[in-house]
Amino acid sequence: MTHAAARPGRRLGVDVGGTDTKWVVLDGDTVAGAGTVPTPPGPGETMTLVASLADPSVEGIGMALPGHVDRESGTALFVPNPPGDWDGYPAGPRLSALTGRPVAVVNDARAFAQAELLLGAARGLPDALFAVLGTGVGGAVALRGAVLVGPRDNLGEVGHVTVDPSGPPCCCGNRGCAETFAGGPGIVRAYGSGPAAAVAAAARAGDERAAGVLARAGWALGVALGDAAALFGVGTAVVGGGVSGALDLMRPALERELGRRRPLIGDVAVLPAVLGPRAGAIGAALCGGMSG
Repeated sequence: MTHAAARPGRRLGVDVGGTDTKWVVLDGDTVAGAGTVPTPPGPGETMTLVASLADPSVEGIGMALPGHVDRESGTALFVPNPPGDWDGYPAGPRLSALTGRPVAVVNDARAFAQAELLLGAARGLPDALFAVLGTGVGGAVALRGAVLVGPRDNLGEVGHVTVDPSGPPCCCGNRGCAETFAGGPGIVRAYGSGPAAAVAAAARAGDERAAGVLARAGWALGVALGDAAALFGVGTAVVGGGVSGALDLMRPALERELGRRRPLIGDVAVLPAVLGPRAGAIGAALCGGMSG
């Protein structure tokens, strides 16, 4: 099976975040327009915003949300970070009614993976793992050229692999998930101040404690990706997101953990994502242009 083909034509992709909402317009596979706006105070206002971005040339719309969604109905199931009450909100039907366009509602990590698989670091690879380091750690997996989804659009969540059962509590109800060590808030909490970019800067300036925090983050990510590689038999991992600017500082511990598991999982190549902060919006647009 090869990569799924994107439908030709202009598609709007929107990546709704807790603070900012990024959008792109794709013409074929080329970015024809892009922007960032503050996320509105609730889902209804967000639908109005997205509808205003859909000019008459747009044929389809994709919306990426940071949480669990029902792709078939276009409903947000558990989306805690953006302002307002999204849980149970019929985002797809509401936006389609406003615009008269077909709308795909997807998880933001799966959107990121779709973009990097079709147009980015994993282009040409049938199988890959994906990790998105930000406020949390999102994840996805692609096999035979397709990003796997699952019934709640949550398949491949490497950020919620348990790496330390006695570790910090996670928003998912577990303790010691990978994201409690490798997500931005976890890095800041472990160091004692932030943001995560400042911790990385301190490590580069010779702060051994900052370097240790990022090494611990790399170890946690290595455990999570190693477990995923064992489950899915995949030999490539693409790492992106806002915190991935510190990937070079995490990489030694990450690769050491993967190497420790080499007898089972073989060599796993860790690739930096290449599409930048709009990867989620690009992936949403691609999903908005998929047939079926």
